[in-house]
Amino acid sequence: MNKNIYLSMVLIITTAFALRIYKLGSQELRGDEAFSWNYVVNEASPMAILERIVREGDPQPPLHYWTLQIWTSVFGDSEKMLRLPSVLSSIIVVALVFKFGTVSVSRNTGIGAAILTAVHPFQIWLAQDVRNMYQLAIMFVLIATLNLPGLLRGRWKSWWIYIICGSLAMYSHYYALFGLLAHGIYMLGYRGQYWHRWGSAMASIVLLLLPWAVVIMPVFSNGQLADPSYMAIGDFLVLVAKDFALGPVVPEDVSTWATIISVPLLLVGTIYVSRGDKRSWGAMLIVWPIISLAGIYAVLLHRSTFNTFYFLMAFPAIYVTLAASWQVVFNRAPLRRLSAVFVVVGLGLISYGLRNYYFVPEWSKNRGLREVASILKAEVMSRDIFISNFPDPSQDYYLTNVIQDRTMLPHNPNMTSIEISTELNQLANQYQRIWFIPIEAPHWDADDSALNILENSFVREAEYMTGKLRLMRFATNHSSASGSSFVGKPFMFGPKLEYTHLSINGSSDARVISIGDELVVSLVWSTELMLQDNYVVFVHLLDSKGNLLASHDGLPASGQRPTTTWTTSENLLDVHKFLVPTVSSADHVLVATGLYIQETGKRLMLVNGSDSITIYDLELSLP
Repeated sequence: MNKNIYLSMVLIITTAFALRIYKLGSQELRGDEAFSWNYVVNEASPMAILERIVREGDPQPPLHYWTLQIWTSVFGDSEKMLRLPSVLSSIIVVALVFKFGTVSVSRNTGIGAAILTAVHPFQIWLAQDVRNMYQLAIMFVLIATLNLPGLLRGRWKSWWIYIICGSLAMYSHYYALFGLLAHGIYMLGYRGQYWHRWGSAMASIVLLLLPWAVVIMPVFSNGQLADPSYMAIGDFLVLVAKDFALGPVVPEDVSTWATIISVPLLLVGTIYVSRGDKRSWGAMLIVWPIISLAGIYAVLLHRSTFNTFYFLMAFPAIYVTLAASWQVVFNRAPLRRLSAVFVVVGLGLISYGLRNYYFVPEWSKNRGLREVASILKAEVMSRDIFISNFPDPSQDYYLTNVIQDRTMLPHNPNMTSIEISTELNQLANQYQRIWFIPIEAPHWDADDSALNILENSFVREAEYMTGKLRLMRFATNHSSASGSSFVGKPFMFGPKLEYTHLSINGSSDARVISIGDELVVSLVWSTELMLQDNYVVFVHLLDSKGNLLASHDGLPASGQRPTTTWTTSENLLDVHKFLVPTVSSADHVLVATGLYIQETGKRLMLVNGSDSITIYDLELSLP
């Protein structure tokens, strides 16, 4: 390696390390990252990890978990330390990509591919991720790839390195197989006379994988990992192309433009590497992504889980091919000006992606769990419980030492609403307050049953927006909810309004409202008689003259508890929500409620002769 190349690689690797170490611990652990953490801190030994993989049907092989367990036992489990192994593996990958590009095409191509690996937002996103399995698999596949020429020539050292690294790659991630299969295409490029050498190496890898296959195959065969799905091949290719272009840090339209720029360059590079005296390398560069796409799509038809991370197994071939296209462009004078435009646009897109990832909350991994932990640490009381509606291991990471009592509802995707409601009522007898974060979980709590039951059974006394999350607090006892007001107003023929609770934009303490604010009015009803008529509850927002500004009418408990179902032994929660409309002039507004017969619209009178109850007098702040 000459001095200029050496200095170039030092600069590239230094840049790669700086971009990967920058703000390494600033973003929260996403769910899968915390899942890896959960594995290594809750299992006492490598054997315990194996048992858990089989027990839970984890689709990942064990090497990543084993290495992370050893690492955390020495360096701890902070966000930085959990992610640092991925950073280090990624730096090695940058150097290996340079070597791969140099061997397969040219030294300039190696430099270009290394630069892409060093600065690409998707690579940095993945390098700052606890899930080191991807980096490990790519690293070992690249080492195996670089030993192909030695394997071809019958060198025992290369043969052993290939077998060991190929096996380690498969123990890191199963999709490393696609890279190893592409090596067979390389061997066939030599008319197949040396193909048996690669075949014997692959047979040895299979033998080394047999112990793990014996362990994991029952999991696959009994359907534990089977979840058939379907995605149109066109949609699949578009999704991969857009995500792979810049990664999950840019809007879709920007990904589209990055794809439009990349595809022509990729085609030019493909034509270039398929010619010349390195056709075997060229064939492998072309076939590697094709095998990966076909293999991933085939697996997708049997498992609904798909992630564009999987296609990153083929990125070395993609980046080398892209870098090779620049040799074609730069060697042709008419295209050099056009190439400058591509460079400027490409750097602009990469910079935009990095800016989003590092500095824009919308595109970061942060969801707001650190803020949730801070709120809970400051406000949690002895008889509080935190409930999750999804098995989110990142909540375990941030909340385990913050609130003592925690549980999950539903416990499994098959738990019914009746079972959830029954258990919540049991918890209400033990705890005064319930903390809850609603998580969209279509495969776990598809109908948002936990949230709906909480909203309809308990008073929502506070709500906090923390980044991308909503932290909600419910009082299990209506009368003791903070901000609850005792009313005790009886209507004729049985109904009685016992308590009211008002929340303004999630705060139960505020009594000043502005245009656009969300008002949540919680009413607690009882009855002294079994009711024969269906009554509609109305909640009106009135100006000081009694003019109607906004209203919410409906059957009690969002239609779930018509008044004919009320019993004399219960207090029933009835929640109404609306937004404060535009008001031209007023200094205060009133909140009034009452009942009317559904069929006739006739209001039910109170025993004092009025047909509504004014429950709040609020100050109105106008802009």
